[in-house]
Formats: sequence, structure tokens, C-alpha cells
Amino acid sequence: MNVILTGLRGTGKSSIGKVLAHQFTYAFVDTDTRIEELAQKRIAEIVARDGWDHFRALERQVVTQVAAADRQVVAAGGGTLIDVANAELLKKRGVVVLLLCELPILQRRIAQSNNRPSLTGQGAADVELVQVWEARRARYHAVADVIFDVSAESINCLDDVECKATAIATLVRQWPHFTMD
Repeated sequence: MNVILTGLRGTGKSSIGKVLAHQFTYAFVDTDTRIEELAQKRIAEIVARDGWDHFRALERQVVTQVAAADRQVVAAGGGTLIDVANAELLKKRGVVVLLLCELPILQRRIAQSNNRPSLTGQGAADVELVQVWEARRARYHAVADVIFDVSAESINCLDDVECKATAIATLVRQWPHFTMD
């Protein structure tokens, strides 16, 4: 059984996922990191040089590998589970947790990153986030088993991540089909 975190970029899938993996004593897997390792390039470079279709093909390879293992917390890239085959593979082996966040908070968070390529090719990543949310919202909700809002923030980022991971762990353990075996 795995725990798969999904949601828009900037929701904290990787930072929360690492803490959650520690709490469950599971391995932590970030699909974007695995893609970069496979391609030996940063995501922005993959997309700039080879395009989104090539990136998605690499993503499918990584998802196939990840889905073959258990006892993992998987930070799935924001678009990973939009692909029906990816979603089916990962859902067979785990519980999907959708991390939601208010868009102005996400826009502030992602504006600070320089390794995030444009999602639509029509502007800055923080600006196009609204369009992407509207395009993905229904699919995210259809795939999710558990939904958790990560909008709340305090002065202490580390405490925030720990509290969010603990709350998510509680929700996952309550999910009827979840087992730690």
C-alpha cells in the first residue's frame, strides 16, 4: 500500500511527503526527481528541449516503476494523475491524497521557483495557475480518495509541514481500504 500525494504545483507534495514517509516509515518518492534522474536533465530543460509530450512519456515510465513497489509516499507531479493510465496504476496500489490550496497562496509560493516551466506556454507559471486549476479540478477530485487543504500557514514553516503531515496521516489511516502491511 502506498500514499500518493497529488495537487497543483506549490501545494507541498514533496515537503509534506518526506515528513509523511518518515511518520509511516515508508520510502519517499518524488516522480519529478525520478524523471530528472532518468533524463539527466532538469524538468525545465526537458520541456524546453523536448516538449511536454516527451516529459509525459518519461513520466509514464517512472509511474510504471513506482507503481510496482509498496510502502512508499509518492509525491506525484501536478499533472501525473491527469493521465488515466497513470492514475489507474497508482490507485491500484494506494490511497490518493489531493492537496488543495488557495490560488493566491500557491501563486506566491511558485513565484519563488525557477525550475518550473510554463504549464500552458501562455505566460508565467504563477499567472497560468488559475487556468490549469480550472482544467484539472474535476479530474483531481475524481481521482482523490482523501482531500486535505494545505492553505493554512504560520511563521514556522517546519511546524506547518509537520502538522499537515500528521493530519494527513490521520486521514489516511481512517480511509477504509488503507493498511500498513
